[in-house]
Amino acid sequence: MKRLHLILILLLISIHAFATDVQFRFLPGFPFLLDTQLKSYNCTAVSFDVVPITVRERDSVFFGAGFSLMPFTAPGIESFSAYDFNISAGYEFMVSDRFSVDVEALFGLWTSGEVKGTESSKKIGGSSGLSWGARASAYYNLFPELSLGGFAEFRDFPNGSGSFLKKVSVGAALRYNFTRGLSTTSAIDVVSSDLSSVFTEPLFPVFYSRYEDHPFGSITFVNEEKNDITDVTVSVMIERYMSNPSVCAKFDRVKMGQEFTAELTAFLDEAILSSLTPNTVYADITVEYKSLSKKLSRTVSVDLQTLSRNNMTWDDDRRAAAFVSSRDGSANFFANYVRSVVAPELRSNVPENIQLAAAIFSALKVYGINYVLDPASSFTDMRGSAQVDFLQFPYQTLLYHGGDCDDLSILNCALLEVLGIDAAFITCPGHIFIAFDSGVSVENAASVGRCIVQDGKVWIPLEITLCQDTFELARGFGYREWEKYPEERVLIPLRSAWEEYRTVGIADSNPKLDMPSKEAILREFRANRP
Repeated sequence: MKRLHLILILLLISIHAFATDVQFRFLPGFPFLLDTQLKSYNCTAVSFDVVPITVRERDSVFFGAGFSLMPFTAPGIESFSAYDFNISAGYEFMVSDRFSVDVEALFGLWTSGEVKGTESSKKIGGSSGLSWGARASAYYNLFPELSLGGFAEFRDFPNGSGSFLKKVSVGAALRYNFTRGLSTTSAIDVVSSDLSSVFTEPLFPVFYSRYEDHPFGSITFVNEEKNDITDVTVSVMIERYMSNPSVCAKFDRVKMGQEFTAELTAFLDEAILSSLTPNTVYADITVEYKSLSKKLSRTVSVDLQTLSRNNMTWDDDRRAAAFVSSRDGSANFFANYVRSVVAPELRSNVPENIQLAAAIFSALKVYGINYVLDPASSFTDMRGSAQVDFLQFPYQTLLYHGGDCDDLSILNCALLEVLGIDAAFITCPGHIFIAFDSGVSVENAASVGRCIVQDGKVWIPLEITLCQDTFELARGFGYREWEKYPEERVLIPLRSAWEEYRTVGIADSNPKLDMPSKEAILREFRANRP
């Protein structure tokens, strides 16, 4: 058994080394003998072939070495057998993926051995000679390696000045291709040898849910099978961050030699949000398909960089909305604590949204939030680029008691959203700050002043970097900043940004906060009451 295993392994190595198909044919048939008293009721032939040449993409030239056995009877002699050893050269026409026709010429050496008479013990010496003939076969390809069909053949066995035998045979044909049957290698190949170009960007954990329907790369394959393939699926599996592979492309049929491209998407687990530092993982991209009813697959492993959960690029300002979460534990605690403190102080003649926004601003001031410019990660330098920035989640800014303009914008928006107040980013050259829905109707916009009317809402801009100044001063600076850039300013409501970049919740976003006293918050709120 071990010896057979070794032979099969050596056969496969030699097949791959010479890039040729090796096949076996079994041809049982019924002969029709011409111009002879001999009779025969069956003939069997076998052949081992190599297929080294492909013509016109689908056709092929093959060469074989075979053996056939022909038992005979005749009046006055005992039955005997003739043997034929031959070589052949043929051409296979691929009519379609399933049907093929072979024509071949055969040349060989035959021998009959000794023949004994039935009425005498006298033996007659055996005969031998050269042989030649032609065969035509038709096959139906069940699988890439297995074909069934039939054949018709003419053979002549010359003997001296005449012919020992001429015959026409018809029969069944079975063909098994060792190369395709013993090898599990798929003939699907990647078009580009540079696999580093598969992914358009690294994975950003904060956008993990977005990758389910937004591609993060693409890959192009080519069908190098010798036939069309069907039921083609392309899937992605990133073992560290996925429970099951995600199917990202399907094709009913891909023709032989045709390229097909899959846009890569994946259903990632929340576990990716635990990524605190950049790292490299393997993404397995698998093509599964049927080749003449046989299921095959090809898997390509590609390095994929995943970044920290705090990383983002500013090529789309809406991306920052993913960091704004009303599910942030610290933001929830902070905002609800402030609301409970100022609730008895709210006035009926001032829009509640404005009073609550002022209360949040006052509480953050007392809490000790500071604007800290990070020269290594500045919105001024990063905006509109694919450079990777580091953004803080709301709980981190509260924990660190500060951040730059994007961090403070994210925090303030999250606190307002916890209180049910719609918030928005405002971006202009070199800066990001916020606006909030005043709760006033468009018809009464003039009553609040210094506002922006957009999307049926009256928005109040707020310069959150002035976090240690007064609420009214922050309002005034925010509106002046808006007026300063009439052509380059953008107000991005979080509700619309979340349609594209869904917010995420961090499991460890509830650190213990050292909250200021109620008295301190009330004192600051009363001094800055709108």
